[in-house]
Amino acid sequence: MENRAEHLLESYFANALTAAEAIELKALASADPALAAEIAFQQRVAASVQSYSLADGIQNPAWKSAAQISAPATAIKVSMFQRYGYAVAAAIALLIAAYIFLQPPSIQSVVADNAKEYPNKMRFKSLGEEAQTVHEDVIKAFGLYDGKQYNEAAKAFQPIVTANSDRMDYRFYWGVSLVLNEQYSAGVAALTPVVQSPDEKRIPALYYLGLACAGSGDKACARQNLQAYIDSPEGVTFRTQAKVVLKML
Repeated sequence: MENRAEHLLESYFANALTAAEAIELKALASADPALAAEIAFQQRVAASVQSYSLADGIQNPAWKSAAQISAPATAIKVSMFQRYGYAVAAAIALLIAAYIFLQPPSIQSVVADNAKEYPNKMRFKSLGEEAQTVHEDVIKAFGLYDGKQYNEAAKAFQPIVTANSDRMDYRFYWGVSLVLNEQYSAGVAALTPVVQSPDEKRIPALYYLGLACAGSGDKACARQNLQAYIDSPEGVTFRTQAKVVLKML
């Protein structure tokens, strides 16, 4: 096969032929029975390759060793690898693209995408409102939370929660910070007492605990808490996100 024909054949199976090149390849194939036979052969190879399942096809040991094959040129001046290469390369590329884009995302990525911030509803006198007075460390922790610095906020909240074991509201924002920072196992430990309490944050805590359980791999816990949040009349704000995660479990 002449170099020009090889180039056009490779472009054909890469779906990169221009309109002019397509006409040229057709003309060359009409004048060269060997080239016409080669095109037909590689079309059959491509069809065969694409019939494999995605995972099995990509892991096919024959494909892995194909790149190592080196054979003398045939009568039409292509090696055995080249003979199969155009069609197989194009088909494998399609399979890999499909495998990457069609496989389901990990549950951790789904959790991260559907973990939304709970608004800071705390009111402190030091923030200029007529409400409770709190220690400056609490103000600092909520400032970090409001600034979306969840890793630092979680660290700041931890000693506050330890010193104020009766404050489920502090514990709730600590747990939310952990979930938003993708510290799921720690989030489960932080939020479980809130869900088990009569605190007003109990219902939204169900959502965040469900996310934390899902992210840490405890599907039963995730299903239980997300469903409880969805079923609650108060579970409205994050119901769409909760349903998305629940569907993926």
